[in-house]
Amino acid sequence: MIKKVEYEEALSPFGATVFGCQILSTAQAYGLNEPFAQFWVQEETGTLLCKLDDTVILDAGEADFEELADFIRMTGADRLLCGSDAARKIGFPVTKRGQIMRYDNASPVQPRSPFEANPSLRDIHALLSACASESFTPPEFEPFYMDMSHRIRHDTAVTAGIRQGDRLVSCAICSTRTEQTAVLSAVCVDPEHRRKGLGHETLSAVISQLPGKRIFILRAQDENEDFYRSYGFSGCGEFSEMKI
Repeated sequence: MIKKVEYEEALSPFGATVFGCQILSTAQAYGLNEPFAQFWVQEETGTLLCKLDDTVILDAGEADFEELADFIRMTGADRLLCGSDAARKIGFPVTKRGQIMRYDNASPVQPRSPFEANPSLRDIHALLSACASESFTPPEFEPFYMDMSHRIRHDTAVTAGIRQGDRLVSCAICSTRTEQTAVLSAVCVDPEHRRKGLGHETLSAVISQLPGKRIFILRAQDENEDFYRSYGFSGCGEFSEMKI
């Protein structure tokens, strides 16, 4: 049976996985009573779901996938994000695949260069837009700004950036974090300033603000594997995005 989460204590067993981190961090940022952020558990299966705007995030345990698929359809969401094993059992059309990578930040990391913690989100969005490509579509400004500013205020997200003069030339975004885990959603370097080591320097800067946490990324297929492995990330699974 799938039940709505009414108390944050019900989420305490979760958070160790990339999807659990995203769900738990969202609950910590927004609470359990916002209409755009809803949370459910499938009883006795160790399975947690969150509907955030038009996306369902699934942290699947020993789930009843037939019940899950029927329930997810009824949420009215357009997109499902989950592990690839769960995706195969749910059976919705897959629109994107990639690798889950992990970095265990057990020892203190010293940033390699001076950096700015939580630089202007307008500057970050401008940099994201400058990095647009066939494989990367920047988010719309207003929802990005509203969500990230709220999460940063509630200590469930953090960013880092490096400037040259007044210009932000690189940034790294941790969009969700909990006491134990964190998820990085972007590392961007201005196209005019690439191949100068700024990517690793900015990654080091944001990781230095996440001491003791297990850090995840969802890396799109065929994108930046060598970059993350050279820093110390390793593969720990696969994810799928699906059309509901």
